[in-house]
Amino acid sequence: MLAPALKSPRFRALALLGAFTGALLGIGYGTVSAHPKPAPIKYPHEIVRISFAVAGDVIPHEAVRQAAAAAGDGAAGWTALFANVADIFHRADYGFVNFETPVAPNHSHGTKPFLFDAPLDLIDALQASGIKIVSFANNHVMDQGWAGFAESRQHLKEKGLLFLGSGDTAATAWQPVIVEKDSIRVGWLGMTRWLNGASNPADPAAPHVNFLPYPSEVKGQITDPATLTPATVLDAIKKARAQCDFLVVSIHWGTEYAPAPRPEDVALAHAMLDSGASVIIGHHPHVLQPVESYKTADGRNAVIFYSLGNFLSNQSRSYVDDLMPDKEGDPRDELIAQFSVVKKDYGPAGTQIELADVGILPVWEENNRNEIAAGLTKTPVIMPVLIDREMAKLQARLDELTKITQPAPGSNQPPRELTADEKQEFIELSDQLKLLDDRRRILLNRTGDEFVIDTHN
Repeated sequence: MLAPALKSPRFRALALLGAFTGALLGIGYGTVSAHPKPAPIKYPHEIVRISFAVAGDVIPHEAVRQAAAAAGDGAAGWTALFANVADIFHRADYGFVNFETPVAPNHSHGTKPFLFDAPLDLIDALQASGIKIVSFANNHVMDQGWAGFAESRQHLKEKGLLFLGSGDTAATAWQPVIVEKDSIRVGWLGMTRWLNGASNPADPAAPHVNFLPYPSEVKGQITDPATLTPATVLDAIKKARAQCDFLVVSIHWGTEYAPAPRPEDVALAHAMLDSGASVIIGHHPHVLQPVESYKTADGRNAVIFYSLGNFLSNQSRSYVDDLMPDKEGDPRDELIAQFSVVKKDYGPAGTQIELADVGILPVWEENNRNEIAAGLTKTPVIMPVLIDREMAKLQARLDELTKITQPAPGSNQPPRELTADEKQEFIELSDQLKLLDDRRRILLNRTGDEFVIDTHN
């Protein structure tokens, strides 16, 4: 029974007022609010990202051209050579390779060993395979003369393939190529330390390649306005970084077939990163070199791929597993590297753009020259393959063949011996699996396995 005070008209009026006010505020007596407080925002959190997949040298050796012709007509044949790895580039926002050849049909002097030219179909194939950026600063860009160099640049422009490492003039050669996605601006700057004894045109209004020669390679005083010293290159990096949020440097450097970078290039790489770059992509040695993590002077995480090796070439075409593996197989060991640039919100500390998701995928350059020489086939095949993915396929087929010879639980199908063809297949698959396993071990021993991507996840 209610106390007399609780029965009063004044109490009933106050109770009604409290219930009405509670309803307006979303507060129920003995109930949960229909509008719960939002969960607190966790910092840091990612706002946006842009992803990249990068690989090494694309070289149109004569045998590579023959493999493309055997795979299909025109651009379709060239595209087939990248079929086993194209999905990696398509999944990234931007794919990149070093384009180590002119494309100069109107100024071609022909091709021969160490003197390259490629058809326009190769540009189409790269684009069809997810490549959107290439370096056109290397020691072969002038293989068809400087007229061929200028023509190649024009074809790249017409096809819409972004390229770095050169400019329409000496003054514009060091302007970065900038790609943008959702407010992130990533700049790319390219250069070469080798020009096979050539130099830029005397006319500063003509197209120029970015050239940073080794002092030992310089003959006489440098007068080329596009030829820089390390100090002026570092200044160019600072200026390029001021035009973007994140800077990638592609550089053609080092000593061919050397397993490690030159000491002066290690020092230069560190200085480039401290000057504003965050990723350095190296090429020219045609073999793999280490991958190095680096913390810059201002606290940024950075990475150096000293050499990604070849990507499409005819080098080490006669390699046989267990026969001189370190001497002859290296130019067929390759990497596809991946990284992302992310914009993160740190709350009261503001936003920051930084390097993320650095990874490497071991790659082997398939080349069936030995089979052709042995008369086992007449169709040339040259193409990069992902080692881990190929090993999984080989192992799956070996498991299928093994099950044939073993009793299956709960099955009325009796085991049997392998046929002669199945035995031969088993031997060939086992040999191929061993080769890839050996090359993977050798490859990661060279580069380090800090960033290797587990393709099974």
